[in-house]
Amino acid sequence: MKNVTLALAGAILLATGSAALAAGDLGEFSNNCAFGLTKGEKKFTDCSVQEKIDGKLYCFSKQSAKEEFMKDPEGNLAAAEAFYNDNQ
Repeated sequence: MKNVTLALAGAILLATGSAALAAGDLGEFSNNCAFGLTKGEKKFTDCSVQEKIDGKLYCFSKQSAKEEFMKDPEGNLAAAEAFYNDNQ
């Protein structure tokens, strides 16, 4: 019985860890703050502040960063993509 319990506990732990990892890969730019990238900074986020643009999810480090980004989403997206692609 102990082996079955340990096996079940391991399976649950593995499944939970995999789900957390998958959730961490939700946003574009590997979950870096999209506005930070426009400023030449990589800031990894938990993606709790986010915005969908053309079906893609973008993460932000804080609400004010998202608000600034959304003032010019097209221009900011181009700047973020350029910096991110040049600094992979």
